[in-house]
Amino acid sequence: MGFAEITPGISGATIAGLFNVYKDFVSVLTAFNPKNILDKNEKFVSNLNLPFIFPLICGMGIAVYAASFAIDYLISEHLFIFKVFLSLIMVIAVIKNCAFDHQIRDAIKFLRGFIFGFLIALAIALTLIEMNFNNSILLIIAGFLAFSAFILPGISGSLVLLLLGSYQFVISAIKMLDVIALLPFILGMTISFLFLPAEIMKSFKANEIRTKVFFSGLILGSIPAVWLHLH
Repeated sequence: MGFAEITPGISGATIAGLFNVYKDFVSVLTAFNPKNILDKNEKFVSNLNLPFIFPLICGMGIAVYAASFAIDYLISEHLFIFKVFLSLIMVIAVIKNCAFDHQIRDAIKFLRGFIFGFLIALAIALTLIEMNFNNSILLIIAGFLAFSAFILPGISGSLVLLLLGSYQFVISAIKMLDVIALLPFILGMTISFLFLPAEIMKSFKANEIRTKVFFSGLILGSIPAVWLHLH
């Protein structure tokens, strides 16, 4: 899940589903909300499932840190090949979401959502090229959106970072273990982690096909960000 989540176009949540741990993973995340914690709710204690979540988080952390070296090297030494690789991964993710996860005729029903997602991603990719992500507020927003995407199958948090233009900055900070630089990003992730998982999952389950088709449009529209933001 760690290797997947740090690669744009590959969803860590999808990998969790392949290993049959997604349900347990979401249960732990949804238990962490302010109400359960402050009330010392029994559900919070029972859903923590430390024997499950602790090794999972450790494995993901090791994978993200190790992958940051590989990605930083590829950006520095083999940028064109890395861009081609990411673009292909993203196209494959779109095909998987629309043609394999669901029947094509069902996905076509939400073609407008696909086009809408594509145009949003394309517009963001083309307008945020010069944005300075040393800005703490922007990093908080990036962390918030990245974690929100992380818990959903079909889209990765790193894709959101790539689309916003903060992917390379975050990868470099992880590689250098620059905790100070990452603090605003971590704060944004924490806010999303505490308040949104239950609502996001409720909405996703109610509109799974529509949401995945929309995400597919976002992924396809984000390909220009690969070529514009990585340098």
